[in-house]
Amino acid sequence: MFQEYKNLSEEELDTKMGDVSKKINMANSMGLDGVVEQLQSILENLHMELTTRLDRQRFDIINDRTPESLIVGEDDEHADDSDTD
Repeated sequence: MFQEYKNLSEEELDTKMGDVSKKINMANSMGLDGVVEQLQSILENLHMELTTRLDRQRFDIINDRTPESLIVGEDDEHADDSDTD
């Protein structure tokens, strides 16, 4: 019973995680250890998907803010000018 979580939005993932957590609590109170284990696995997969997305978003933000060159004062136009000497 594998479900593709990549098609869900972040809000849908969050809602699904809440639903699964409630089911875990319910199954745990009934002593259904096997069901609890399955639900914990589903919850872990949902959490990993959400974490992967957030990590990707953080990377994109950092990557957008990082300059092409990390050398202070380096400028591509001036580097081209000095090569013509």
